[in-house]
Amino acid sequence: MSFLGWVKEIVDGVESTAIGLKTTTRFLWENATDTGEHGAAMTRDYPVQPAIIPDGYRGHLFNDVDNCTLCKSCQRACPIDCISMEGELNENAKFHISRYDIDISKCIYCGLCTQVCPTECLTMTKGFEIEPANLVNKRGGKFLFRMRPEQTKVKLDMHEVERLNALTAADPSSWTEDDKAFMARVEDPETGRFLFGRYGMGFYTPEEKARVDRIRAEKKKAKEEAAAKAAAEQAAANERSAAEQAAKDAAAKAAESAEEGKA
Repeated sequence: MSFLGWVKEIVDGVESTAIGLKTTTRFLWENATDTGEHGAAMTRDYPVQPAIIPDGYRGHLFNDVDNCTLCKSCQRACPIDCISMEGELNENAKFHISRYDIDISKCIYCGLCTQVCPTECLTMTKGFEIEPANLVNKRGGKFLFRMRPEQTKVKLDMHEVERLNALTAADPSSWTEDDKAFMARVEDPETGRFLFGRYGMGFYTPEEKARVDRIRAEKKKAKEEAAAKAAAEQAAANERSAAEQAAKDAAAKAAESAEEGKA
């Protein structure tokens, strides 16, 4: 190898090294400052840097129960039976979703339940953490709870659910001792082995159920009375119409007989 060839190889090596270091340095700076074309790197310093979740990600399930009809399509579609629900008729004879639980510990995130939901109230969020914030509606600050086996069977009434929603939306430092005791009955964040999603509105109290049943019965009676009145008015109108038509037919027949008599 000639001397000039040897020098050229050295120059080429230095040049290629400089190009590589330039690219590496640029990527390093953009990743460190989260700027530029490559700021959103595949590897991120989570949780210091928030995770970037793409659209279509199959995260934790969430049911916006205000739009749920309790059709149970999701329950039938679930291949591992991790969805359970109960409902009561409200004053408008529509289902009040008293309990809607999803055992997230069993969920395989297949998304089949969301595909069959007729109102699209059951969705897969971008949440993947153990305690994701509720960003869908105003029913509490969170919807996933770690529980012991016996806690998964606890049924909450409407007032207890309202209290649960209020407490999860508030700063835990503001909880009273009674609030802490209530939350300890609902969840066990330290040793709970089950991760449950709770979305229900709570069961009616006996007094509330009696009130709702009374209103529903009154509405049903009023509807039946209105239907009976409408049917009676329609029948009377039909009778008047038939009588008027009979009178016209009789008059026409009389006129025809008179014409024949003149002839």
